[in-house]
Amino acid sequence: MARSAKATSIRTGADRSSAALQSGLSRRRHNNADARYPRRGNTVTFKHLSALALLALLAACSRSSSPDTAAGGNSGTPFNEKVDCTGTQADRKNAYFGDLHVHTLYSVDAYFFNGLNGPREAFRIGKGEVGNLPTGETDAYTAGRTIQLDRPLDFAATSDHSDFLGNWRLLCQVNGTLPIGVNPACNLVGDYLRQNITTIINGGQPPAFTALTAGVSELPTTASPWQDELRISDEENVPCTFSTFVGYEWTSQKFDQMIHRNVYYTGSNLPQDVPHVATLEDLIAIATGQGTSSNMNDDWRLYDYLEQNCDPAQGCKSIAIPHNPNQSSGGMYLARDPATGLPPGRDGAPLTLADAKLRAKYDNVIEIFQHKGNSECAVGLGPYETKFDPACTLELAKNVCVGSPQDPPECKKVCTGNPATDPDFCSLTTVATGVCEQAGRDGTSGPVHKCVAPLDMARNILADGLAIRDTLGVNPMRMGFIGSSDTHNGDPGNVGENGFPGHGGVLDNGPRTQLGYWTCDGQNQDPTNPANCSNRQFLDRARLFNPGGLAGAWAPENTREAIWSAMKRGETFATSGPRIRIRTLAMWTKPPADICDQLSAGHNPVDAGEIAGAVMGGNLPDNPTPAAPYIVVWAQQDPGGATPGLPLQKLDLIKGWSDASGQPHVKVFDAIAKTSSKVSMPSSADCSVKPAGHPERLCTVWRDPKFNPREQAYYYARAFEIPSCRWSTRLCTKNNVDCSKLDPANGIFPADSGMQGFEGCCGITGTVGSFSGRNRFSTITERAWASPVWFVPKAQP
Repeated sequence: MARSAKATSIRTGADRSSAALQSGLSRRRHNNADARYPRRGNTVTFKHLSALALLALLAACSRSSSPDTAAGGNSGTPFNEKVDCTGTQADRKNAYFGDLHVHTLYSVDAYFFNGLNGPREAFRIGKGEVGNLPTGETDAYTAGRTIQLDRPLDFAATSDHSDFLGNWRLLCQVNGTLPIGVNPACNLVGDYLRQNITTIINGGQPPAFTALTAGVSELPTTASPWQDELRISDEENVPCTFSTFVGYEWTSQKFDQMIHRNVYYTGSNLPQDVPHVATLEDLIAIATGQGTSSNMNDDWRLYDYLEQNCDPAQGCKSIAIPHNPNQSSGGMYLARDPATGLPPGRDGAPLTLADAKLRAKYDNVIEIFQHKGNSECAVGLGPYETKFDPACTLELAKNVCVGSPQDPPECKKVCTGNPATDPDFCSLTTVATGVCEQAGRDGTSGPVHKCVAPLDMARNILADGLAIRDTLGVNPMRMGFIGSSDTHNGDPGNVGENGFPGHGGVLDNGPRTQLGYWTCDGQNQDPTNPANCSNRQFLDRARLFNPGGLAGAWAPENTREAIWSAMKRGETFATSGPRIRIRTLAMWTKPPADICDQLSAGHNPVDAGEIAGAVMGGNLPDNPTPAAPYIVVWAQQDPGGATPGLPLQKLDLIKGWSDASGQPHVKVFDAIAKTSSKVSMPSSADCSVKPAGHPERLCTVWRDPKFNPREQAYYYARAFEIPSCRWSTRLCTKNNVDCSKLDPANGIFPADSGMQGFEGCCGITGTVGSFSGRNRFSTITERAWASPVWFVPKAQP
């Protein structure tokens, strides 16, 4: 299979070679005490890492054949092979579930957290095979636990960081001549990453980390691992059963602003290497304090690379999926200038028509749910909303509501000051922040550090796209929805709340590291002893992460081309983990009375050409009259795997539109269909639920009561399960944690209680000598989001 790459200004790897440095390497001895109680300070210095960068340069490896083999694997099919699956019908699309955001040991962070699962292992886990995870808090390279999905996925992708993709695997193992985990220089790097991981995963980049990664990004070592990923993806692809995709994450993370996109390819003539975000200029600026580092054009650099290196006419197609806008601190999508009606674009100048088209070409889908939280909406970030939406309390990884007088007004509706009923985020000071009073790139958002902006949330982003279209005639933010995991364990689809093993290898492989622990500023201080612990704080990890979500695609068959086409046209959906099926249709004529039964039977009258209308991702055809369209929303509960799925409680419909003045608006139409039975909370004793009386299916036909045929709009639906226990509550309940047993002296369970390490189950209050705890009871209302259908007035192009 041919691969090609054109010249580009973005750095990629190349074929070069140098001698491997092998002497003096010995197995690392772990300091168990330090590993057990991570410090907030940097115990590995910039000078240490600068030396390691030089060591890495000496150890840079030539391209080599990967030791990975397909023993016992599938012959697979290349990206260009056409396949027809038995029984395929164009008007009968199926709902397929997958995970498109998966990091393996080819990612630098995953390599040092879990060095067990590469791309092949990831695909095999996605197929339902048994996989391995490390155990303990320091050894990322020895298998100690096994995992297995309760059902295979239908598709999966690897999305390793393009910067230093596979570099550390090659460098640390000296081109395969050393076992994993024995290189002392690389073990120092691993120590540094693990010590600073909270900063890094929340969008920060410690200077030493930025310098090291920028330097290693310049090494010519990413081409060979990238070729491995392409080959393995081909070998593991099983048409009609399991579709594999290969991609990478473009990880712009300067100034604590996550401007991340995952890029996926299909075709027969793909690039031979990956682009890099970090540059030598970044390294020089950080190391010398002179020069500048900028993220102003990082997304445009990516689009330019794809334009130059992936030509559909030459057998290459690509798509870019933004993710975690909730972590971008106002940097991913920028507010419009009232004077021009346009946001800043390339070089900070007003967005041009050409660049609006460029973004619209690649950004067809946005990831709105993953293990770092929900990016649909958030309490306190709804300037376009007509009323408060209580569903926007889901998994807020960064929250602006903390129960203070400075909170946005709507926060008072959820953060009442009662810890027994308030959502957890009301007291989650670990990632508490504020609304950005100003938002921009190059670290100009603020004044609160790591603030959150309204345009960090997807439905506001989509509404702003409508307003931009009013000015430019092109909507650069017309996107469908997916969810995924962002796992760094190489275990796609491992998103269940029950028995969630974590996604960060040694970082969250047990109760203490999953739920939370006390920390100190000082390197040699003891968090168990408040007298010897400066700035002692409880790091509440349980509320930072969740098991992540899944991507759904409606396609006539389970092949790469069919799934890819669904993503490109936006006929996708997202879930918070369960395999809920959801779809939306829109039409001008009244649908048949049995439309819900037709959809349940797999027949779609729009796809069949029986009714003129739109499926998810599509435009309504020109309206023959000013009357409102009919919106059909259909959802089916997750049938379950090892445990039964839960029934549904309601459907919501969300409308976004741009009025005659160009002002965006968002309105939630609550419970357009709902259960007829009372919805109960799960049992606080054992997390059991009461599913009886609630429907497996909800379906309705809805019409917009305020439809204006002169205003462009989008419509998307949400389907909600009945409430269930969050993963952290399940873990605490299973282990019979009793927070009243905390030691008042230090807020830690006594060693003989059998509960030490489960402090994160508790809401801890008080000070030294008077610490007390109450059991948290956190629930979640799992859900699915259908991608929007769109209306553009026929007077507009």
